[in-house]
Amino acid sequence: MEKRFSIYFTLWFFAFILIVSNIWGISIFSLDEAKNASCAREMLERGDLIVPTFNYELRTDKPPLHYYFMMIAYKIFGINEFSARFFSSLFGSFTVLITFFFAKRVFDEKVAFLGYLILLSSLHFVFQFHMAVPDPFLIFFLTAAIFSFYTFYNEGKNLFLWLFYICIGFGILSKGLVALVLPSFTILVFLVLRKDLVFLKSMNVLKGLFIITLISLPWYIAVGLKTDWVWVKEFLLKHNISRFSDSMEGHGGIFLITFLFVFVGMLPFSVFLPQTVKEIIKNRTNSTVLFLSLFVFIYTLFFSISKTKLPNYTVVVYPSLAVLIGFTLVKLRNYRYFYSLIFYFILTLILPIALYFSLKNDSNLYLVARYSFFFFILTIGAVLSLIFYKDVKKVIISLSLSSILMTLVFFFVLMPRVDKESSVKIILPYIDKNLPIGYYKRYNPAFSFYLKKKIVKLESPKDVEEFIKQGKVNILTREEFLEELKDIKNLKVIVKKKDLFENPTSVLLKNF
Repeated sequence: MEKRFSIYFTLWFFAFILIVSNIWGISIFSLDEAKNASCAREMLERGDLIVPTFNYELRTDKPPLHYYFMMIAYKIFGINEFSARFFSSLFGSFTVLITFFFAKRVFDEKVAFLGYLILLSSLHFVFQFHMAVPDPFLIFFLTAAIFSFYTFYNEGKNLFLWLFYICIGFGILSKGLVALVLPSFTILVFLVLRKDLVFLKSMNVLKGLFIITLISLPWYIAVGLKTDWVWVKEFLLKHNISRFSDSMEGHGGIFLITFLFVFVGMLPFSVFLPQTVKEIIKNRTNSTVLFLSLFVFIYTLFFSISKTKLPNYTVVVYPSLAVLIGFTLVKLRNYRYFYSLIFYFILTLILPIALYFSLKNDSNLYLVARYSFFFFILTIGAVLSLIFYKDVKKVIISLSLSSILMTLVFFFVLMPRVDKESSVKIILPYIDKNLPIGYYKRYNPAFSFYLKKKIVKLESPKDVEEFIKQGKVNILTREEFLEELKDIKNLKVIVKKKDLFENPTSVLLKNF
């Protein structure tokens, strides 16, 4: 028993160390991270567990669960990058561990360990749990929910049924009704295909809905009452229905791009998806294979139909897909997989070169272009897998170790270097925090996280003129709006820098 515990603890600890790698050493520069981290800080500052705000104005983007965890971390570790991301990484390690336990339960220890390795070899999976956003919590609770449902279906133990409903409730508090709708639809399709709709009677649906409601509804009612239902209307109409029906913030794309997100995000082991699909078809009567593959397909299809498409939307399917790929890898020697390795080799050969020229032509990031060649670490793994291609175990070791090494290099070497080019890092030293700070029309939200004070909204040149009458001030804006302010006397551009991975250029102005 002690030996097993030490093994499981080691597996969890290794996952946590990898997923938490350097979350303290990279600034908050992502727009979503900045808004979420700042919102949690403002809620903590006000002692308000109900109303989310960003820059002290109502924020209707997301439910509060991730804010609560950030607030706890802020209380323990202080307000910094590590605190904002700590619980995201912790829940990432838990997601890997429950995937291992589930795969071990429904298949065997070999499939479980392969699923574990596949997840940790995915740079995108690890990256997602580095982010101070709600997705890590949704991924954990939906993964736990679908694994709990299937365990209940397979074994009939009520504990897992109640866990299913509890996880759905917390999933709704993480990101909304998507946590209820897609798992429920998957379960319904699964039971129809299994000709087992009668199973619904054993699910105590009314009790389950009561549990879900008890966990998730009180906050929605409270925020509705405190905001005259503005939060609820905005969240449902704008951040759910509109995101599905319209492309928001330029995040659109063709139907197949969401499937491509999954393929790229699950590299290197997604190169075995052709073999995995064959194995799924061959084992379609296996209820575990059917359920997991249905969840992966339905969830990915839903976001393919959605007009707003983002890579993070489908990370929820990675644990289930990792189990399916792990199930396939056990039988990989039965397949012709040499061409998959050739494809991966070509991909890893092209990637660093393409990335180099892409960064070289970016006026903001050309200084870090040479760091692109670190991605040849993946190429080395691909070459080793080709050398050992007749030995499946060595193929898996070559791919996983090179990917995990690349992940460590990415977070400890590449990202810190890129981070030095962040507009927020460049501009912050020029801001006098003792002076009033305003913004004209739009600004990079990361400034709010670091300045920890209200940035006054200025919507017109007249507002700017009134603002500077109080004396020396700082004004943040974007380069695209400078033309509108050119006639304001004594207002000068101090510094400007293009935002990382975004089109706008942030600008700081001061009056003399």
